[in-house]
Amino acid sequence: MKSTIILLLALAVLNSCSDEKKEPPLTEVGHESVGESIDPVQTDSAVRNTDTYHTIVIRQMEFSPAELKVNKGDTVAWINQDITEHDITELNEEKWSSSKLPAGTRWSMVVSEAADYYCSIHVVMKGKLIIE
Repeated sequence: MKSTIILLLALAVLNSCSDEKKEPPLTEVGHESVGESIDPVQTDSAVRNTDTYHTIVIRQMEFSPAELKVNKGDTVAWINQDITEHDITELNEEKWSSSKLPAGTRWSMVVSEAADYYCSIHVVMKGKLIIE
């Protein structure tokens, strides 16, 4: 517990030390296309949710939004805009999991059922997909 708090404080300090925030280019990991650079215009439009495509941003050791209402068959993309790598893993039975997502990458999947998920690297990070 103490080491987790120290790690979180160190990450917060590192994150606030830079006057100029430079985000690495966004690349795909997982279901869409591996290693493809994403145009910043595409990135901006991908962050806006549509009826069938939803985005969850990983930043400052959190999934945002932490809870997302979707329909069965919708696509959800997790975009890692944090300074460290993360993953996305189904919580209860680990039915699905992404690979490790370095900063500036994203992973997506088609939702087939409601799920609680977490980052298995940083277990305090949790989220939920709710089927409407």
